[in-house]
Amino acid sequence: MSLKARASNQRGESIEVLTSEDVRALVYGLSSSNQFVIVERLDAENDEYYMQAHLRTDGSFWLEYREGSADAHFRTSCRDLRLMTQVFTMWLYRLPGWREPFNWTAWPDQATAVSEEC
Repeated sequence: MSLKARASNQRGESIEVLTSEDVRALVYGLSSSNQFVIVERLDAENDEYYMQAHLRTDGSFWLEYREGSADAHFRTSCRDLRLMTQVFTMWLYRLPGWREPFNWTAWPDQATAVSEEC
């Protein structure tokens, strides 16, 4: 499967040819000095197709995705890097079931509950 995606982080690092190993390294590389990672689909109809994670001050993460329009923008909270990496990878490869581990809320809902599965 040919992927047309780009990943970037707070440090300004960017990867144009993205693999699942790259996704893992980027997610596990999140820290207080590198608080976010964004993966964008470059083959989408516009530039509003992405998934991103942001490290929060309590050590949990906001995980967010958008599929085009503002009404297709959702987020959840997670503490499990392994599960978050799995969801990023499934989303990147368009594998079914990537939404299922979490309870997603519409953006900009300010819900802070961590998913029970996470």
